[in-house]
Amino acid sequence: MKHIQKMKLLFVVAILCSIWTITTFAYTVPEIVHIGLSNIGSAITLSNKTITIGAEENGVYVSGGILQSDKGFTFAAGSGTYGAITQYYDSYEAAKQQANTIKNALPAYTGGGKWQLYVSGMTGDQLRQKTGLPTENVASVSNMILIQTNGKTIALTNNITPQFGAANSDDNIITINNKQYRGKIQPTRVNGGSIVPVNAVSIEDYLYGVIPCEMSPSYAPEALKAQAVAARTYAVKKIDMKVHTEKGYDLCDGTHCQAYKGKEAEYPETNSAVDITKGLLIYYEGEPIESVFFASSGGYTENSEDIWTAPLPYLKAVPDVYEVDTNIWKKQFTAAQLTNLTSAKGDNIGQVTDLVISKISLGGRVQELKIVGTKGTKVLTKLQISSYLSGIPTKMFTINGKGSGAKTTVTMNVAQSATPITTPVMTAPETTTPNVNIPSMTEDSIADNYVIGSDIQAVANLQSFHAETNTIGNTSVVMPQTTLPDISMIPTTLPDFNTPDTTTSNITSPATKAQNVTVTAASTGAISTNNGTGVFIIEGKGNGHGAGMSQKGAQGMALQGNDFLTILHHYYTNVTIQ
Repeated sequence: MKHIQKMKLLFVVAILCSIWTITTFAYTVPEIVHIGLSNIGSAITLSNKTITIGAEENGVYVSGGILQSDKGFTFAAGSGTYGAITQYYDSYEAAKQQANTIKNALPAYTGGGKWQLYVSGMTGDQLRQKTGLPTENVASVSNMILIQTNGKTIALTNNITPQFGAANSDDNIITINNKQYRGKIQPTRVNGGSIVPVNAVSIEDYLYGVIPCEMSPSYAPEALKAQAVAARTYAVKKIDMKVHTEKGYDLCDGTHCQAYKGKEAEYPETNSAVDITKGLLIYYEGEPIESVFFASSGGYTENSEDIWTAPLPYLKAVPDVYEVDTNIWKKQFTAAQLTNLTSAKGDNIGQVTDLVISKISLGGRVQELKIVGTKGTKVLTKLQISSYLSGIPTKMFTINGKGSGAKTTVTMNVAQSATPITTPVMTAPETTTPNVNIPSMTEDSIADNYVIGSDIQAVANLQSFHAETNTIGNTSVVMPQTTLPDISMIPTTLPDFNTPDTTTSNITSPATKAQNVTVTAASTGAISTNNGTGVFIIEGKGNGHGAGMSQKGAQGMALQGNDFLTILHHYYTNVTIQ
């Protein structure tokens, strides 16, 4: 009996260890992100008539009160000489009342919910002699922000980075240059520079304004959820990389980070995708990944090192035959045009006679292209190819029908029907959203407009949801358990841990059939594309760098019944989603 009780206890410990393993990633997602708004202009005009003023202090917003004006608010960089009265006030109104008794005095919010008076045009010593009050010199005004309404300065901030929010808006929407944003506006100066408009916003609200800019709201819900998780992870990784810290913000609002257009870009469908996947990130060995994505692979994704430099273990080339709306593109150059192009770029290789493909990647993209002239050769590698040849959409191409690479046959499980999937890991139920007319959209993505294609739609087999191990396939799922199991209720016959758990919950897999799919493979050599006509016709498919998640592929997988976790695991290798 003691032996059985001991085994029961060990079984409970094993369960708890499994739960703790799932839920104890140490990484903390930032609650507030700071987005540089380059798409609204440098000047800032707030249409809100009542705003809060405050600042983040140790990651927490501390309010300094409310400002009101029927004319809205603008901001300007402060300069000049100031003396400060070292008496503090608990409100703007109290500071303003005292400022009205001193010429050139202004209420100055200096943080901690406190106000001072700054007086322009005199030093602290001069101010003390004039007023008899305790004063100090304002040593630096390099980050001073003047708060103005109707052309008049009504207050200022100094030595802090202020934030302004909507005081009379239930949904905390602030209107900046006639564009609506959630969160707060943060006029930011770095080392005396000009004011940069920054949006301080929760990361989930930020994603509301990102997803419809990166993927069409008309896409299937599971594709949108996959995009939401990838975009959240990408944002977190970019913040960790401190790509814009020296500019005074975490992320930009362009495709260098992710396209972001605030409240006006939102759709119910994309907001729902963000809500349902709230907090989920893609990890590799406990760290968020650089979850790059693009519009279309053209049939095969790419190893990261075949696009950039560093080999990343989670960005590996995979067959991609799921894409919808195949897009074939064509670009044509004559030998004379190529001669003029190379000359204009300072590469004096004489008259161009040939384009030679000398290296093809595993994914079928041209990795090295030689422009051969009568006096020399210009060698283009990786991303140089697209930029040099006037921005061709992708390196998945042939020239005069040559250079597609060797062929490889891959066996895929092709869906026979599309059965919707209900995923049992949602943090909130998916809500029904009203019907809206969604306009057709260009497929903007992180990598600057990347799109399209494959001739065959296929789907990988779904793995079962394991209720007792809290996994979907190889996906860890956060499922907190606060009530410990009753040892007395555990059966004396312990499960065979070598036997896979086939218990399923809530997932229906579409019927599939094995089918062979032909894809390209890596090759090296020298493939001359000169066919004697003096014309070089470049024909390709797909759009984008090719690493990570194909958005068109995600849509194809979703339409065939794959859930967002399956989609993400197809495009990112050996990752955990939690």
